[in-house]
Amino acid sequence: MWLTVRSGQDAGKSIEIESDGLVVGRGEDCDLTLSDGRVSRRHAEFRPGPDGRVTVKDLGSGNGTYVNGERITEASLTGGEQLQIGDTILASSGQSPAPAGSSTILGAVPRAVSQSGVYRLVVQRSVRRATILSGTAIALAGLVVVLFATGVLPPGDGEEGSQAVQKVVSGAAPSTVLVEALQGERRAGSGTGWVLDAAEGLVVTNAHVVDGGSTFRIGVGGKPRDATIVGLAPCEDLAVLEVADRSGLRTMPLGDQRSLELGETVVAIGYPQGASAGASLTSTTGVVSVARTSYREAALDIPRYPNVVQTDAAINPGNSGGPLLDLDGRLIGVNSAGRTLSPDGRIVQGQNYAIGVDRVKEVAAALRTGRSLAWTGLSFDYPAPEELRRRELPPGLLIDQAVKGTAAASQNLRAGELIVAVNDRAIDNSLASYCEAVGSDAPTGTGTTLAVLAPGASTARDVRLELE
Repeated sequence: MWLTVRSGQDAGKSIEIESDGLVVGRGEDCDLTLSDGRVSRRHAEFRPGPDGRVTVKDLGSGNGTYVNGERITEASLTGGEQLQIGDTILASSGQSPAPAGSSTILGAVPRAVSQSGVYRLVVQRSVRRATILSGTAIALAGLVVVLFATGVLPPGDGEEGSQAVQKVVSGAAPSTVLVEALQGERRAGSGTGWVLDAAEGLVVTNAHVVDGGSTFRIGVGGKPRDATIVGLAPCEDLAVLEVADRSGLRTMPLGDQRSLELGETVVAIGYPQGASAGASLTSTTGVVSVARTSYREAALDIPRYPNVVQTDAAINPGNSGGPLLDLDGRLIGVNSAGRTLSPDGRIVQGQNYAIGVDRVKEVAAALRTGRSLAWTGLSFDYPAPEELRRRELPPGLLIDQAVKGTAAASQNLRAGELIVAVNDRAIDNSLASYCEAVGSDAPTGTGTTLAVLAPGASTARDVRLELE
């Protein structure tokens, strides 16, 4: 059987699943390495059976493995299936693969699309590798926290409802930007941001959008502009960036959650995953399902959001970090996550979440001053329990990188080392456990002790550093 990559930077790659099987992931030691920031280091394993079928097994990835739109732990392939790993679509085939082409991602529920300028996209947001640099992605492991995109009809009936949405989108366009995170020349991730302060060039996005990046760009008016991180709050999943070229930016007006009502129409806008800086803004609409609630689902790579707006507005991958707006064009939330499965495994539709604007105001006020919250300067990978057992390691978080110029880098912390405790408190392989141990609102300068287990070592060493 063959696997062929149908989307992303690796589109066109094919590999035959031979008798000894293969592993797909982001790590260079994998048989098929994908240039996708949302793919886990060792994501999925494929093993052929004597009957010609191939068993695909998820290796405890942060964002899950999907076969024909359904998340699987293990599944049998006969050929002709569509798989999704991270944001990458693959196709299985019993024959030599055909040339790569465009693919529709399974799992989205098609709906009618109006002629109002609300663009329909069929794109799924999968979890990306979440890190302490970004907090991420956004999610989503365990119970499958993923964002699907579908077209949604505008509010109201006829031309009046259509014009209301068009007005919101056109008014928000100068305040909404594309955000790209880069590692060298390679894109490590992308999403949407919105302008907090045009005069100071400050842009807010999800922390998981800047996951793994060392340099950053903001797309404004079809052209990329260099940006730098001002402050990060991985446990709040928010980041503030600064762009030097502030021309054409407009500050986005902020609303408040007290005025939100159940059933109120909202608009989510942003840029599709993998889009260029010149991509067109897209929009979906829905209603407020819950004006203020918390999101505390078990997941490896997302924090527990204390204040979110629940809505059925469809969320595209590129909406991460972008604005959820009321019909007055005011920001009422930052689009961050969604659910497609209930805790008992049943399919769920229309449960998407935006960090509530009241919480955003509190966190952004700190980040814009250059203060980060609960950030060590480390990027983390989230190893599956199976991987930890295979390597005979205790629970913990694997270091992916120490960001240059941070205290973590000066302490010579290296990729592949395992953090097993923070401040003398044992952690597991989840971002939430780190946040609980370090304190989700711990400010810059707070002293923190990490228990670090080097590869091959039998005991951990303590590393003392100050939060960035």
